[in-house]
Amino acid sequence: MPTRTHHRRSHEEWQRLITEQQQSGLSQRAFCRENGLALSSFRNWKRRLAATPPVPETGGGEWLELPLDLSHSATPHWEIELDLGNGVCLRLRQR
Repeated sequence: MPTRTHHRRSHEEWQRLITEQQQSGLSQRAFCRENGLALSSFRNWKRRLAATPPVPETGGGEWLELPLDLSHSATPHWEIELDLGNGVCLRLRQR
């Protein structure tokens, strides 16, 4: 009995495969057979990615330097809040 090796694919790889299938003109079943994919996994990822809103493109990774004005603060307290998208917010504080 042949052993099957499992290859973990990223979200991006699954999105690429789904796009390729749609452009190929093949049925999902035929595309999966030709590419060695489990049809159930393909359908699961297609459903999963369709439910995920696309992440907007950002303007690169440029560094933004912010001036630090310590004249307003008598104590070394600080708060940082980062909105990471998809309802995730990271808050850091020092009191």
